[in-house]
Amino acid sequence: MTGIARIETATAVLPLPAPLHLGAMTVTRREYSAVRASDADGFSGVAYCLSREAPMAEIVERLVAGHAIGANADDPAATWDRMLRGSAIVGRVGLVRRAIGLVDIALWDVAARRAEMPLWRMLGTGNAPRDAMLVAAYPSAARTPREVADEVLAQADGWSQVKISRMPDPAYMRELLALLGDDLPSGTGLVVDVGFGWRDADEALAEIAQWGDPRLAWLEDPLLPEDAAGCARIRRESGLRVSVGDEVTDPAVLRALVEAEAVDVLRLDVVAIGGVTPARELIAWASDRGVPVSGHVYPEVTAHLGIGVETFARGTNPYDPAPSFIVGGPVFAGTVRPTDAAGLGFTLDPGVFDLSAFSGGRR
Repeated sequence: MTGIARIETATAVLPLPAPLHLGAMTVTRREYSAVRASDADGFSGVAYCLSREAPMAEIVERLVAGHAIGANADDPAATWDRMLRGSAIVGRVGLVRRAIGLVDIALWDVAARRAEMPLWRMLGTGNAPRDAMLVAAYPSAARTPREVADEVLAQADGWSQVKISRMPDPAYMRELLALLGDDLPSGTGLVVDVGFGWRDADEALAEIAQWGDPRLAWLEDPLLPEDAAGCARIRRESGLRVSVGDEVTDPAVLRALVEAEAVDVLRLDVVAIGGVTPARELIAWASDRGVPVSGHVYPEVTAHLGIGVETFARGTNPYDPAPSFIVGGPVFAGTVRPTDAAGLGFTLDPGVFDLSAFSGGRR
């Protein structure tokens, strides 16, 4: 048996050109944490995530990495169980679960590289094109609905879905949704991300009623995911398709949404939920119940899982600079096809994400 010999971490901070307002949150910079796992034969795998200003690297180093050292490099699922049980006294959800997810993804990368195959082949998900959603615009009071609509329309052709965030001004949203409803390509669905911005179903339904008759692929994260009953009511009374699940770390929360008939599409953050190992189980569980799954960011990983992916524009964009430090990865052409390269098929650009910054880590 070849064991995992080293887990290293690094952090990078990239400023945004202007603040983003997401529900009740304001984002002025993007901080990323990365993990590199290496086995005794010299194979390495990587993973990264949005830290959301949490000390992810420190959590990996202090609470998780030690449980992966020495584990079988060909059996990441067994290592996931070691990491979960080893850190159970601290927490099985929340930041610890995110840290486990980071390491788990890197370990799957190692295992697939050792097998000299892309991860999708190891997982048996195939490489057929998956639906892809482009995060196209974040409306703001500084820009007119026409300006935002033009930004979306300039990018929309060929994509399965395009996504905008909600503006809390109902009149603004009514105009913007009308413009996009008239001009979006017929094969492109529109998603509105509320970012958990409504307190309850009453507030949500009152505002949605002022939007006119929007044609949406789905309404995303209207309420906190723990409010399955409220999400079900919005879905039932608004007539809109609903999708919920971003940033959820507890699988029971996602299952409750499905069981309450609160979602048409289940959202899944592969890092937050704990990595590839639990994501596979949840995707299969949702599929058995006829509920499709859409991945939240990290398209380089979710493309291998056989589900819909979310991405920002390749190259420089004003919302999330992650594509600027990803080398390789899936091919985007409206839909997305996972890479045929071994493992996850991407690396981190040392010109943006300084690989020399990786810590001494755990050995």
